Amino acid sequence: MTNPSPLFCISLFALLLLPLSLSCDSIRPPEEVRNDYREIVQIELDNTNGSIMALLHNSSCPELKRKLRRCTSDTNVVSTLHFLTCKMKNLRFSHTDGLAMSVINSIRCPCLGKPMKEPNTKLKTATRQRRNEQRKSKETRNLCKAKAILSIMTECYEMLNTLLMDT
Repeated sequence: MTNPSPLFCISLFALLLLPLSLSCDSIRPPEEVRNDYREIVQIELDNTNGSIMALLHNSSCPELKRKLRRCTSDTNVVSTLHFLTCKMKNLRFSHTDGLAMSVINSIRCPCLGKPMKEPNTKLKTATRQRRNEQRKSKETRNLCKAKAILSIMTECYEMLNTLLMDT
């Protein structure tokens, strides 16, 4: 039996270590994240919140089926902010892109990409009006999710400010 080639071993080793390098355990210290919030992120958060509220002005948001992770005194606030930001980014909503990039740059921890959906090859028979209604309904759901995420992110940043007030 022959030995595996060194190139194969290196490739296999790299594939084993890649998930570890993408897990982002090296999130920035909370003090630095708080400083970025005060200088940059707070403005983006306020602007994004205003945009979402304006878009939802005549719509009510039902309670989300799945509860989002919240910041508590027992959790790592920066990790929770990262999780929420990646959730918001995966909504692929243009109104939240600037905020998501600001938080990701502040935390210095990228989001792992959302898997691509398989193309739908079924024949579409819905009328244009029904498709437009479905699109509006999905957009409203995404706006409601974004609103909930923004609310929790605001709580997290406020908690971070309170926890680090003495430093």
